[in-house]
Amino acid sequence: MLALELLAAAPLIATASLLYDGVDRKVRARMQGRVGPPLVQPFYDFVKLLSKDRIVPRASARLIYTTSPLLSSALAVTAGSLLLAGLAGSLRVPGDVVLILSLLTVASLLLMVGGASSGNPYAAVSLARGVSVLFSYKVPMMISVIAASAGGAPLLSVAGAVELQRKSGPLALSSVSGALALASFLLCMPSEGEVTPFDVTTAETEVVYGFMIEYGGPYLALAKLAKSVSRFTAALLASSLFLYTPLGSRPVELAACALGAVVLALISITALGTFVARVRVRQVAGFYLRLPMVLALGALAALLLGRF
Repeated sequence: MLALELLAAAPLIATASLLYDGVDRKVRARMQGRVGPPLVQPFYDFVKLLSKDRIVPRASARLIYTTSPLLSSALAVTAGSLLLAGLAGSLRVPGDVVLILSLLTVASLLLMVGGASSGNPYAAVSLARGVSVLFSYKVPMMISVIAASAGGAPLLSVAGAVELQRKSGPLALSSVSGALALASFLLCMPSEGEVTPFDVTTAETEVVYGFMIEYGGPYLALAKLAKSVSRFTAALLASSLFLYTPLGSRPVELAACALGAVVLALISITALGTFVARVRVRQVAGFYLRLPMVLALGALAALLLGRF
């Protein structure tokens, strides 16, 4: 039964992620004084890329290069499907929050390794950058999630966090630890989405799109889908763990949670990426090991001290 629900959730999370990409591009264009593409442009791009020829660099490790985008997109969609199942109340697995974040992490690593296997030196540099940035922001993100989930939610469960907030209200608005954890999580989201100012792995002016440089056609379509789903899943996870609002009806609450995810993503990813210039690799790692880490540890300390 759960397998069928995950299969049903997969196209929903993929569609919602591509739709958010369209909203992101439209809002970003408006902020820059442009009209921007239609909201469904990501769907057009995805279908067009799928129809193109498959090109594999001669110097690449063919198996890794060709399978990484598929595995990465599959893991990202699986993480999003697990989150939707948890929100719907059909998945009650202890530790599913950690599983979701782990799947997103592996999806990102697979994509970078696949790109680096092309043999392009820019992709290799991008991999080195990506690994250092990945672990610098994943640590505070994980601590903030633990602080949020442990505050009464049984064993780091999405369903447990939802049930807790249905009784006591949004965690970020009802507790010190929740507010600090949300702030830390939001600061980590730009790196999860690989957007300015923390897009040091795919900076076109420095590493010429990094690990994405050699991908094209169906491989690029799957790589972009993996990034889109990871971005939206992270925003949806933040909305469900910190800002889930009880409205009396589960479908209405789920719609409000999805809308909250879009708002959080527009604030922490779209707006920040539009107005802030790119930073250097050292600055990214230093930033995440300071402010987000301090906020996440503060949330954990507030939780341990009993100030829920």
